[in-house]
Amino acid sequence: MQVIAIDIGYGDTKVITENRHFKFPTAIEWEQESFADFEESSLDTYEFKGKRYVVGQKAVDRAITTRGFNFLVKYTPLLAYHSIKEAKLNLDEPIKLITGISIQNWSDRDEFRKSLETIVVDDKVIKPEVVIVAQGRGVYEDFTEDKNGIVCVVDIGYNTLDFLVFNDGVAKPNLSFATKQGANIVITQLQAKMSKKFGADISEQIAKQIFNDGYFVNFGSKVDMSDEIEDSKRYYIEFIAEEIKSRQEEILRKALKVIFSGGGAYFCENIELPKNAVFSKKPYEFANVRGYYAIGKE
Repeated sequence: MQVIAIDIGYGDTKVITENRHFKFPTAIEWEQESFADFEESSLDTYEFKGKRYVVGQKAVDRAITTRGFNFLVKYTPLLAYHSIKEAKLNLDEPIKLITGISIQNWSDRDEFRKSLETIVVDDKVIKPEVVIVAQGRGVYEDFTEDKNGIVCVVDIGYNTLDFLVFNDGVAKPNLSFATKQGANIVITQLQAKMSKKFGADISEQIAKQIFNDGYFVNFGSKVDMSDEIEDSKRYYIEFIAEEIKSRQEEILRKALKVIFSGGGAYFCENIELPKNAVFSKKPYEFANVRGYYAIGKE
């Protein structure tokens, strides 16, 4: 059976199959007819639920805001279809699809699963075998060093911060938590600063691009934003460190390892951390999907 692991983040969607691994912006744009008449036909354009959408990098400029669980439930089938097509899987052969959601939305996992069990895009119907796991579980499975005793996962995603606790491989839901304090806080702060300082009306996806590049082009002039970005990073790391410590200080003290991962883990690389703090393998943002794929192959 073909196995595809998909980590549908609010910033980027990460994908792994037997022969491929890639990511693309979790960007979806409704393709209006006026634009479709003038723009070149794209392989990244699909008909879904009666409308045509552009998916991925080409949708970044006019992307629908991608925060909120309702967005995931509505558009995950489209993102999954795009992932399957880009991975070049055979649509006529059985597919096992494994993905995850934040424990913040764990009570809604059946609704999420149902949205993926029948995928209808471009009049094609795919009915994959769907496996849903908790976001952060993939990080734990991907980590191959000693995991005896208490191990914590700090998964800093784009929209959520997930803190998971495992004891000898067994998840401890009563000690785990998730908040909507993901790395997007830094991005939206940058977006607001640019709007105030330059009058720049930019999408959140474009702000993320500027954050990664460290600059943006304003009427032909390259504007360095590195100082503002570094200030925002420091503030965010201090904030989440206090958030985790205030909730689970004793667990952190007892833990054999505290694994930092997710795209936001890059913010933590140059700060002093306790001796039991470690990082997942790079790229950090692929740790979950690597773990999902390992689970899917079992």
